[in-house]
Amino acid sequence: MKSAHLVFSILILVLFACSAPGGRKSDDDIPSRAAAGRPAHFPQRIWGACDFELLRKDVVWIGHPETANIPAYPGNRVALRARPMGTGVSRKYLAIKPVSYPRMGEKNLVYFRYFLKGARSLTLQLFNLDRNEVHTVRVTGLTESEWSEATVDFSRAGGRPVKAGERMNDLVIVTEPEGKAEECELVVDDVILFSNDNEDAPIAEEPFPRRVISVLGFDPVEEYHPWTHTDYQILRRGDHLENDWGVCRALQKEGEQFKRIRLIIDPPQAVGATTKIRFRYYVEGAARVQAMIFDLTDRDNRHIVLENPVQESWHRATLDFTANGIKNDGNQTPFEPGSLVDDIFFLAWPARGEQVELLVDDVVLYDAGP
Repeated sequence: MKSAHLVFSILILVLFACSAPGGRKSDDDIPSRAAAGRPAHFPQRIWGACDFELLRKDVVWIGHPETANIPAYPGNRVALRARPMGTGVSRKYLAIKPVSYPRMGEKNLVYFRYFLKGARSLTLQLFNLDRNEVHTVRVTGLTESEWSEATVDFSRAGGRPVKAGERMNDLVIVTEPEGKAEECELVVDDVILFSNDNEDAPIAEEPFPRRVISVLGFDPVEEYHPWTHTDYQILRRGDHLENDWGVCRALQKEGEQFKRIRLIIDPPQAVGATTKIRFRYYVEGAARVQAMIFDLTDRDNRHIVLENPVQESWHRATLDFTANGIKNDGNQTPFEPGSLVDDIFFLAWPARGEQVELLVDDVVLYDAGP
């Protein structure tokens, strides 16, 4: 993990050196957008997120942990403070890098909470791995000296637009100070990267998440192989797949009647006040489908059965484990904010005489808030 952070830090410094005066775009070339607030509805697809709670294997970042000045809500403990870009440089910056290089959509947005002082604008840079290009937007009209929320639309960034399926390398947020550098301050929390590509799709009834705990998209690349291939299989081709990005397929272990998917959360993450899982699934020949989260704090699984899962087509499900999760041992206890979880399971039992197939994609574990 330390080496990943070091390589990432060096990469960001090199990129900004290349963007320095004489090489970077002039301010007139960078599109400016007025700050938008928190979206009302759950996005069509969340493809990346970072809450800075723990050092993780799936996301690395540059910045300083902040534990005093953070958004106040149950389960939240850490945010990320920007650091100076260098000696004598007025700007400060922070950066995040999902090491799975997630696939972006055509209309990409970035949501984050922020505490900003000494500036009213930020420059955001989204690095496109496939094209080795930078998409840059300056967001203006931000609030000072109190925790606020912002959403930045990268579908209107300068340069060539992102194409669906292109991979994100990293996100950088830079302050645009109005006075002395030492008076500029930026703290960020709960970064959520998402896309809303289909304008004709119905609006989700689910509100925008308060905090995203984990995102699993199953889009493998040669540089990133976190899967053991014993807990599930990655499919990139097949009649049931909508594209070749990759989905997760359940496997059957010797001696078991059902097929299952196990998704390891490493290190264990803390849940929120209303813990939900949202995912897409395709099932054939199943008599019963069940989702489970292992509550490491209570040392037992909490499960929810999908009633009458739709067969032979892709559908989306949202399950509320705080309200409806049932402990396997029958000793029901509250699923408290801050409880640690380290596994997500999906199980499918075959109907009599049927071969069961279970595919899962776009898994998001999140705190829905109040």
